[in-house]
Amino acid sequence: MKKKNLTRRQFMCRAGVSAVGAGAFTLAPSKSASGGIVKNRKGNPSRPGLFDKIYGCLAGSRIASAMGAAVEGWDMDRIAKKYGVFDKLVAYHHYNVDWDHPAGSTEDGIERQKLMCTAIIEKQDRITAEDLVKTWVKVLDPNKMKYMTEAFDRELLAHAKSGTVPAWELGGLSKYPHLNTTARSFHAIALINACDIDGVIRDVYEIGRVYQPPYSDSFPWGAAYNAAVVHAMRPDATVDSVIETALKYSTPKIRKEIQNGLDIAKKYSEPSDMRKELNEVYTEKDSRYSADVRMKHYRASSIYETVTKALAVFAATKGNVKEAIVVAINFGRDTDCLGASAAGLAGAFSGTGTIPTEWIEAVEEGTKNNPYTNSHITIKETAKGMYGALQNKVRKMKGYVALMESQF
Repeated sequence: MKKKNLTRRQFMCRAGVSAVGAGAFTLAPSKSASGGIVKNRKGNPSRPGLFDKIYGCLAGSRIASAMGAAVEGWDMDRIAKKYGVFDKLVAYHHYNVDWDHPAGSTEDGIERQKLMCTAIIEKQDRITAEDLVKTWVKVLDPNKMKYMTEAFDRELLAHAKSGTVPAWELGGLSKYPHLNTTARSFHAIALINACDIDGVIRDVYEIGRVYQPPYSDSFPWGAAYNAAVVHAMRPDATVDSVIETALKYSTPKIRKEIQNGLDIAKKYSEPSDMRKELNEVYTEKDSRYSADVRMKHYRASSIYETVTKALAVFAATKGNVKEAIVVAINFGRDTDCLGASAAGLAGAFSGTGTIPTEWIEAVEEGTKNNPYTNSHITIKETAKGMYGALQNKVRKMKGYVALMESQF
């Protein structure tokens, strides 16, 4: 079948990079979404407010997904050979359908994130597995989903619509355990639990049951990652404290693997230089963390590899969203998922201050030009909705506290 000839805008958003082959690269300053990094009276960068952190988390994860999708499944050498350093939002082809994603368009991971945002904004509070699945049934069109999602997303929707499987048991039907969904798609769950680690861990296990079987390692690994995201939203968070939080809420086995990735990152003064060695941790068959040993399907998309690399990228780039995006999507392998995880965490930490305005505009344009996405609401509008839901949640908590204190 002849591909549809779409009108495209190719956004060559040069990030000010220079590179030779697959070696190190450095990033030059670029205008940010907030008009540049805001300085305080002492000339130091000001801390972003809570709304800006929400906006930065959503923007970072969506830009990285849209950018990384174009080179998903490539190895780092193939990316370097074609682009030098890849830092563009371009059209791409996915899912074996007769349609190209327009430049700036996101993919299946952000489709899941959007659904969670929709459910949270509608409820104005934390959600349950049942709340999320009700949103699926209400807004998803299976005929459009084939252009934007994996087959297993459509299979889960069919089971949900049948009414024979409770929402919290849908994940038990999944044939693909240990996927990175609880990191790369769960930012909305972290945002509604801003600064509340106990709350986000409960919700990772609650919402995770929609996507993953009970024995999946996506639950404890997702808990560690999202604990880091909600901590990053604290006004006193530092790069070190974000990493310490991820390690604190990890099991000893998970902590050891994450620390291995962090130790590799620390060896290199240029964040990009860690890529080869850290990739080999998961690609070499004799490695104790080999993806081939732990994953039967989607070997590059394991929760193990994605979370470890995302934390290493975040630490190496010191929470700079633009740098996190460019380093992550030039790793190769599951570029969009790694990018979304690293940049989502960085955005929750530093807000929009290091995100180029043109990148946000490109993703908004890509969303507008995408007839198949489950939501055309802009990133900023979504951030406002999430911020309002968080405010409402806090108001309810205050009311409960006032009620109980009046009785003591």
